[in-house]
Amino acid sequence: MRKMMAALAALILMSVPAASKEIQVGNDRGGRIVDRMVQIEIANRTRTQFRITGDYCHSSCTMLLGADDVCVSRKTVFGFHGPHRANRTKMTADEFDRKSVSLSSYYPSPVKNWFMTKARFAGPNELMYVSGEYLIGLGVKECA
Repeated sequence: MRKMMAALAALILMSVPAASKEIQVGNDRGGRIVDRMVQIEIANRTRTQFRITGDYCHSSCTMLLGADDVCVSRKTVFGFHGPHRANRTKMTADEFDRKSVSLSSYYPSPVKNWFMTKARFAGPNELMYVSGEYLIGLGVKECA
């Protein structure tokens, strides 16, 4: 999986303009985790900053908090939930724990700790919301 992501990231990197150093993120409902993984990998390799300044950033969008260079707006609302299968069938406890740890690896430590103790237990249809202000209080950089 990592080799496939690295190859895909390398391919996409060739098409990223050299002057592109910032990505504005706003009103993002989330999406596929693998797409976020690639997006983060590309941004990290090109030293591009994610600026999360929209009204909301939900689900896989929250993974962007773990990019090398990210800042958030105090006003943005972040919606977190735990891992789930695409078909919504129940995971075993071991699978849920494994996937929670994997997902939380994309968050900075204080956010990771909060996620693992609280947000991962929210189902995909019941987001746990926090403000950018809350995340800034946990140490995430505020956008200037």
